[in-house]
Amino acid sequence: MENIRGEIDMKKNKIATIVFISVCILIFPFALEICIFRNNVYSVLSNGEWGSFLGSYIGGALGGIGTLLAVYITTKETRKIQQENLAQIESERKRNEKTERKKFADEIAKDIATYITDISKYFYACRFSKRLDDEERSLNDELKQISEKYHALDKSNIDNDTQEYIAVQNELEKLKQKELEVKYQIERKSKEIEQNRANRTIASERYFLLKIKLQNIESGADILKQLKRIHDNSGNVEETDLYFISTETDKLLNMTVQFVDRYVNQKLI
Repeated sequence: MENIRGEIDMKKNKIATIVFISVCILIFPFALEICIFRNNVYSVLSNGEWGSFLGSYIGGALGGIGTLLAVYITTKETRKIQQENLAQIESERKRNEKTERKKFADEIAKDIATYITDISKYFYACRFSKRLDDEERSLNDELKQISEKYHALDKSNIDNDTQEYIAVQNELEKLKQKELEVKYQIERKSKEIEQNRANRTIASERYFLLKIKLQNIESGADILKQLKRIHDNSGNVEETDLYFISTETDKLLNMTVQFVDRYVNQKLI
């Protein structure tokens, strides 16, 4: 559209120049008649000689002026079109650069989302694993106590025909049954621990990818710092509370939103 407008303006200027020269050509004979041939000034040259000279002189001058005007207008319009083309090229370049920045920022956002999903899963799995480990340890302690109590009763020297002997046998039977139940619970707990065993392979992959992508981008420094804090404490069950991961990942999300806006639109920090 800008090129078309430039061409239209150039045509208008050319038409105006042609009209101006045409008007001068039409007026020129009458000006000669009035100013040269119908005056009382004495001259050694005849009117015919003056007419021939002035016609050649003024005609050449008008032709030269017309040519200069045409060249000036053409040069001006050409420069204007070139400037518009350069401006359009620059605008296109900036648009392409912004598109590339948007693509990069979208990749960062996707990596962050994948990281948060996997590291959150790992964090809660670690806490659940600790609970399962504590429960399994408690069951093993209970099994040990049952075993010790069973062996203590089993070695007691009591006559077979007494009521005390019958009571001990009943207690041993109960302990044996309880031992079987606890062993079954320990087996189930071990399977549950194995099924819950988690790793952060995906999160670690994204973590290192983000470090590579953002290490030379100043506006990404806060994101890397927050990533390190989350990554270093994701398995630290003893020194973090249940809300650690949600609080810290929310901060990371907000940092990412701000980074995307600054990076895509090239805003100053």
